[in-house]
Amino acid sequence: MSSEGHPGSVLSIILAGGRGSRLHDLTDHEAKPALPIGPHGRLIDFTLANAVNSGLGETMVLTQYQPDTLQRHLLDCWQADDARPAISILDGAEYGPYEGTAAAVACIADEIDLVAPRHVVILAGDHLYQMDYRPFVERHVASGAEVTVGVVHVPREQASGFGVLEADASHRVTGFVEKPFIAPEAPDCPGHALASMGIYVFEWKLLRELLKEVEGTVADLDFGKHIIPALVSCGTAYAYALPGRQGREPLWQDLGTLDAYHAVQRHLLDGSLPLDPSWPVDHPVHHGLGDRRAIGFGSTLRNVVLLPGARIGRAVTISDAIVLADAVVPDGFDLDAELAEYGKWCTVSEGGIRVISARALQRLASRRRRPVEPARYPDRYQDTGARARVAQAPVPVSSF
Repeated sequence: MSSEGHPGSVLSIILAGGRGSRLHDLTDHEAKPALPIGPHGRLIDFTLANAVNSGLGETMVLTQYQPDTLQRHLLDCWQADDARPAISILDGAEYGPYEGTAAAVACIADEIDLVAPRHVVILAGDHLYQMDYRPFVERHVASGAEVTVGVVHVPREQASGFGVLEADASHRVTGFVEKPFIAPEAPDCPGHALASMGIYVFEWKLLRELLKEVEGTVADLDFGKHIIPALVSCGTAYAYALPGRQGREPLWQDLGTLDAYHAVQRHLLDGSLPLDPSWPVDHPVHHGLGDRRAIGFGSTLRNVVLLPGARIGRAVTISDAIVLADAVVPDGFDLDAELAEYGKWCTVSEGGIRVISARALQRLASRRRRPVEPARYPDRYQDTGARARVAQAPVPVSSF
C-alpha cells in the first residue's frame, strides 16, 4: 500500500446497533451482534478480530438496540488490554438516534474528524466471517473507486435474500438489485451471484461530502438503499470478492435466521466450521456448547443448541431446539409432548427448530393453568364426561 493508504490511516467503523427481528426470542433482550457464539464468544468478536488481525489502528463500535450486554462484553473483553488497538463505543442514545446505516455514520462525523483517517472501512457487526481487510483497502486505493463493496459468491438460488451486484471484468459494479427474484450471474463464477456483505471502503473526505449533500433529505439514510445505488449509477463503485483462507472456501455467514444460527452452532460443536486457526478470534471457540453441569441426570438432548446460562432439569427430553440462556427447563419436561398437548407456545423456525426461552416457558405455564370452560349449550349434552374431554383437548394453534 502507498504511504497514503497504510493501515494506520484507516478507521474501521462497526455498525452493531441492530436487532435482527427474524431471530425472535434470541434478540428480545440483546442486539444481534451480542449473540453467543460457542461457549465463550459473541458474534461481534469475529468482526473485531478481523480488524485487529488486519492491523487497523482504531475501531469505532456503534451500538443502539439493547446495548447493555454488548457494551459490557466490549468493555470486559476488548478494552481491558492496552496492547490492543483503541476501540471506542458510541451509543445511539448519546450520538443518535441512528435511523439508518449511513445516517449513523453521519451522526458521528465529528468524532471521525478527530481521528482524521484517510479511509474508513464500514463493517457489519452481525456476520460471522474471517477476512483480512488490508487487500480490501489496497484494491480500493489502486482502482480509484469512490466506494468498494465487499461481496461473497453465493449460489444463485440462494441469492434472493441479499442485495446482489452486477460487475464487469474489471470489477466495476454495473448494477445493484435488492433481494432479486432471479439473481444475475457473477462473471467470474458460473451458477453464483455476487451478494453484498454489507461492508464498504470509502475515502473519508469523499464520504463526508456525500453525507453532507444528502443530509436531511432521507430520514433513514442507508448505504445499501441510497448511497451505493447512487455511486453505482455514477460508475464509481467497485466490488471486492471475499477470498478463501489457507486454500479453503470463503467463510461468511449472515446468521439472520434461527436455522442459520442453529446450524453454525452445531458446526462449532462438531468442529466442522472451516475456521482458519492462523487468523485467531479473540475468544477461542471450543468444541462443545453449554455447561454439562447444567443438564440434569437422565436428560436426552438431540440436535440441541444450549446457550450458556440455560438450565435443564432431570429426565428432560428435547430435540431440534435452541435453549436460551434465561430458560430453566423443569424436571420431566418433554418438548414434543408439550407442543402436542398445548399447541404452538414457542417460536418454531421454517426448518423446524424450536426456541425455548423464559418467555416461551411462561406462555406454556399460562396455557396449563387455563381453566376448563363450561359448555355453552348444556341442554344439548347429557354426557358431562364428554364435555370435559372436549374442553381439555389440545387447543388449535389458530385460536391464538
